[in-house]
Amino acid sequence: MDTQSGLHGELWRGRDVILGCLLGMTTGVTSIFFYSSGLFLKPLATEFGWSRGMASLGVLIPMLTIGIISPLSGQLVDRFGAYRMALVSAGGLALSFLLLGIATTGLLSFLVLTFFLAILGNATTPVSYGRFVLANFPRHLGLAYGIVYCGPGLGALLFPSLVNKLLTAYTWRGAYIGLSGLVLAAIPIVAWLLKNQSARDPAEAGATQWKWRLYANKRFMLLALVFLLASIGIFGTIVHLVPMLTDRGLSAAEAAQLAGLMGFAVIVGRLITGFLLDRLEANLLAAAIFGLSACGVVMLASGNSELILPGALAVGFTIGSELDLAFYLIGRRFPSKHFSSLFGGIMLAVSIGGSVGPLVAGLAYDAAGNYLPWFALAACSMLSASILSLIGRLSVFREGLANFAGERTAAGSKIDAAVHTVARPEH
Repeated sequence: MDTQSGLHGELWRGRDVILGCLLGMTTGVTSIFFYSSGLFLKPLATEFGWSRGMASLGVLIPMLTIGIISPLSGQLVDRFGAYRMALVSAGGLALSFLLLGIATTGLLSFLVLTFFLAILGNATTPVSYGRFVLANFPRHLGLAYGIVYCGPGLGALLFPSLVNKLLTAYTWRGAYIGLSGLVLAAIPIVAWLLKNQSARDPAEAGATQWKWRLYANKRFMLLALVFLLASIGIFGTIVHLVPMLTDRGLSAAEAAQLAGLMGFAVIVGRLITGFLLDRLEANLLAAAIFGLSACGVVMLASGNSELILPGALAVGFTIGSELDLAFYLIGRRFPSKHFSSLFGGIMLAVSIGGSVGPLVAGLAYDAAGNYLPWFALAACSMLSASILSLIGRLSVFREGLANFAGERTAAGSKIDAAVHTVARPEH
């Protein structure tokens, strides 16, 4: 009863934080850009005569750029504050969508504009918004972040159908301009909700300066590898999902509707994962979720029309869980004063995977004429992430035993000293 009361009380007190971060994440670059990019592949390729591999560069470059500068972005957030960086970055994202709609004239201009989109919109991610959650929900961190990170899930639910309607009515240029207006409209609401909210843990007072060698920590490097492998399989599959489905004979509207249904799986994944993270061991949970995603890819590859929906939902569930897991592991197992910088490092791993995956999927299609080779690569990548999560669990377990043994040894020494003192004869 007390636990439920504490849960409801903490979530209610932080309702403005949840709503502001939820809206910010919904209209952030990892949501509105990622979940709309797949629908622009065919229209752009048709108008400019690109192959799908060439069109996929429009995902590769921004996702890779987001990752490369995320560590720097995280350090800027740690230094200048999450509130300021998130709002400035949202304005840059809106400007970038506008320029994509009015200034794209070919492949070079398209790639340059997506590159600037990644730079300007980089802080509309958990690097900024995660700090608000970390500072305001000490007891129920997993669930609070799971709710906030439903934002990209809402994006997966809403944006495919919305963008498809915009493409039909106004072509791809009008669709980009429409996305710009959507981001711009959200900025004042996010600013109002988060204006007086703390984004810094009180324990961070007197925090030391960031040291790059923290990235060389073995536990951090293993964590980054896990999310790199998982992202390769997940993002490559999701970005090409609409072309995959239309190649199977579905209409563009049906494929967009099915892609939108994944939003439900993403949202469910966020909430269930967040709830379980406060109760279960995070590495074991990660291993199970990445294994589920591998099963989803196998279902998509089977060619059975009855397995398309459950396969897509399984992959969508993993998208709903991936960064929740990363956020929780960074927030709980590393110093909070370096949260944004460390999470930026994870974003680098995720973005490398998220950019390489779609490119490899596109090239695999161009080479084979179908996506079967890609399905095999994606399933192996996700299974590897699952196995490494278990290895990470063993290392944490061993470290826990070592700490326990050290505490026992220290306690034993104190007892021995006390006994020696009591047994010492008086003079």
